[in-house]
Amino acid sequence: MTSKALFMKYTKTAVLLFSAAVILSSCEKVVTIDLHQVNPRLVVEGIVSDQPGPYTVKLSRTGNYFVPSLVFPPVSGARVVIKDNLGNRDTLRETVTGNYETTSLQGAVGRTYSLDVIADGNEYTATSSISKKVAIDSLYALPRQTSRGEPGYDIWVMFRDPPELGNYYRLNVHVDSLVSQDSIDGRRYRLYSDKLTNGNEITERVRAGRLVVSGDSVTVDLMSIDKAMYDYFSTLNDVLSSDRAATSLSPANPNTNLDGGALGYFAAWTTDRRTIILH
Repeated sequence: MTSKALFMKYTKTAVLLFSAAVILSSCEKVVTIDLHQVNPRLVVEGIVSDQPGPYTVKLSRTGNYFVPSLVFPPVSGARVVIKDNLGNRDTLRETVTGNYETTSLQGAVGRTYSLDVIADGNEYTATSSISKKVAIDSLYALPRQTSRGEPGYDIWVMFRDPPELGNYYRLNVHVDSLVSQDSIDGRRYRLYSDKLTNGNEITERVRAGRLVVSGDSVTVDLMSIDKAMYDYFSTLNDVLSSDRAATSLSPANPNTNLDGGALGYFAAWTTDRRTIILH
């Protein structure tokens, strides 16, 4: 689920809860409800990494309650600039409607990157820093049986947190054959902070079920992210992990590092990637 879809979800929830409250309290008189249209908001999805470019910034807009849709219009004709703290500057070119690519910028560990977007006369900014790269120490898989007796695998990933406090990670584990899924087991955001495990070896077990079979390629990405991105994905994960009941959702969006009223994120991180073949 994207930031755009989440925004639509929260908006509809707020309207439904408000409508329900009015109905319950209006047994003896007619109440006219003035539902104001929610103005579409800019959604930014941009990443700079230590991997070779070009890097892409995607711009689109949310929908509104009165025009529900799963298609969110891309934003064309914007001015998008990324620069680093050493003075390097790159004006992105629009290669596909709503997609803006760098032409010369290269991500590097230790640098801070700033994004500046001007769209429809409004300016949006964000900054993010590329943290020290942490490598995967070990990756292996062991066959197992699921609770229903079906075949499956346990995927084990291990990496060591540096001795310095203040490191944050996102781990993504996926199988090449499952092109319709975001991860090997449907869990999108595995996030780690070294607040309680500083300097320790971190081990993650991923339980893969019957959709993963011998011969599949399992790819693991370990991203070293900054605190702003950790907070964004943490709050997004909280929303996605809710029970989806209307009464359990609050009309709020995940934390963002974007200024100017936009949704989404601008991230700078390192990636260590490992792949194994299941046997």
